[in-house]
Amino acid sequence: MTPRLLRNIPPLAALSFAIVAFVFSILTITSPKWAERNNYSPDDGEIDWVKPIYTLYRSPFIIRTVHQNENGTYVQSYSHYKPFGYDKTSCELEVATQDDQATNIGDARLCQQIHYAGNFGITSTFFIGMGFLTTTALIVLTAFSRAGGRTKARQETTVQEAANNRKEEIARQEVRHHHQRRSRIIDYLNLSLLVFFFIGVVAGLISQFYAILGFMQSLPNQSDFASSTGSGASAETQVHGKHGPWRQGVALSVYGTCAWGFSIAAAAVARMTWGLPQWTAPSVS
Repeated sequence: MTPRLLRNIPPLAALSFAIVAFVFSILTITSPKWAERNNYSPDDGEIDWVKPIYTLYRSPFIIRTVHQNENGTYVQSYSHYKPFGYDKTSCELEVATQDDQATNIGDARLCQQIHYAGNFGITSTFFIGMGFLTTTALIVLTAFSRAGGRTKARQETTVQEAANNRKEEIARQEVRHHHQRRSRIIDYLNLSLLVFFFIGVVAGLISQFYAILGFMQSLPNQSDFASSTGSGASAETQVHGKHGPWRQGVALSVYGTCAWGFSIAAAAVARMTWGLPQWTAPSVS
């Protein structure tokens, strides 16, 4: 394996991790599968709940509902909501919906948790995307810097052959100054990359935290499942309503985790590949 190829592996690894992190962050906020709930046939008791007849999904921006046609078939539909706006989000108070049977109705506590989950999810995606763009910029600048380094080496060779040529000496100084300036730009870009990924990771974790509170703890009727278990089949059937509890979907448990996980990997590789700005405290005379 040539030295040039070995030098290219760390930057390409950082870029690959950044791409994967950004893709998973996009999948997280666009997928409805943050929470899911299986619904079963009304003719079956819980002991026969093996295969659901349909599954409901919910995210901070999408709610999947199912209704039954006259011929008995189930038809699914997706309702898309905005991140903010009065009576425009996926969780609204009754005073906003003016309908106590609305799909997106909730109390103040539930709506706050869902809104936080969605808003922090958008924040995470934005900063992970900025980290991805910064990584791409670093790759481009690194390629130009190495090309400039080879040009500098050729020019310095010419200078050694013609040490008395003043023009060559000036050219060498200009190339060295340009190289140093580009190196400082790379250092500051790498610092920006680390900041972007740090904010993206923290926002992603906060989004998952509030999503678990909102979708797994606060959605109706999660508490009924815990309180009714063991009280008899008839009571459980009445409380559960022929459906299971809400649980984590693939977007929340897999996509979101992969987004911040690969962000950490990209930041770690970038930290080892490129330098950081060097600051020194002013000397005291």
